[in-house]
Amino acid sequence: MIFTDHAQNALSLGEATLIKLFTQWLDTVNPVYPRGMGDDCAVIEKSPERLLLTTDTITYRKHFDDSVSAYDAGAKLIKRNVSDIAAMGGIPKQALLTLLCGPNTSIEWLKAFFDGIRETCLKYQIQLVGGDISSLDPNQFSAALTLTGDAPQGPKLRRTAGVHDHILVTGQLGGSRLGKHFKFDPRLPEGQWLASQDAVTAMMDLTDGLGKDLQELLPAKAAAALSLETIPIDSAAQTMSAQSGQPAIAHAFQDGEDYELLFTVEASGLDALLKNWEVAFPKTRISRIGQIVSGPNSALYLDATTGEALPWTRGYEHLSST
Repeated sequence: MIFTDHAQNALSLGEATLIKLFTQWLDTVNPVYPRGMGDDCAVIEKSPERLLLTTDTITYRKHFDDSVSAYDAGAKLIKRNVSDIAAMGGIPKQALLTLLCGPNTSIEWLKAFFDGIRETCLKYQIQLVGGDISSLDPNQFSAALTLTGDAPQGPKLRRTAGVHDHILVTGQLGGSRLGKHFKFDPRLPEGQWLASQDAVTAMMDLTDGLGKDLQELLPAKAAAALSLETIPIDSAAQTMSAQSGQPAIAHAFQDGEDYELLFTVEASGLDALLKNWEVAFPKTRISRIGQIVSGPNSALYLDATTGEALPWTRGYEHLSST
């Protein structure tokens, strides 16, 4: 359990001892001073590439609960940030960790949490070079990670697509609450490859759901004509559908936390890109789900077959009561 009244909790050790433990738990992921923890700032040699910066958080009862292990919670914190770097076609580099925890946070749980952080940082060759720790009220826990990266290909942006570009997505969508929200691998090599392709005009990762995120790729006064039969629906969305009574495709649009790549491709380069993808990533599914069109009236998404407006224009919304 994350919280405990046992003597081995955050309150019993204090900040200084906790930081020493964090350094030990991170092992080689935390580089030697002054490149790592120990001063007001970490010292990092300036990269000749374009620098990427992203930050993301996980909060107990919001992004994970007791059904998710401490190890997986720590891994998720790293992976959701790596997914942002992947969406720009970048390479992750150094990270800063901010930890906010209640005084009854279990040291055993924190150790496993840092195991997940360390192993995932090693997998993606990330160095955790510093951060901060602060206290919350009992039974509360949150962690924030700031991650840097390089963009050797020049980053792919969200708002650079054009009318007539095709819309594609990796993997399958929906049902993330049944496990995918922490059991996923960021599409890092795929993002780097897509960033090197001139035909790719825009790219982002899917975190709040296709219904919300796709809007970010659409030019002004444009809409997405979507081929519903080609949208890759995860089997977990089918399971969610049986529980919720909503169609599985609604879960594919609205559940969020898919951590797949959503991107657009120039019409003239689509065939070549699909052929080259099969060679580069034979085990990773890719689906063309629609095309950007001039927007009729106020509809954002249209059924490509019937021309009717689609209702699924929302996803996960922070700080929303609906």
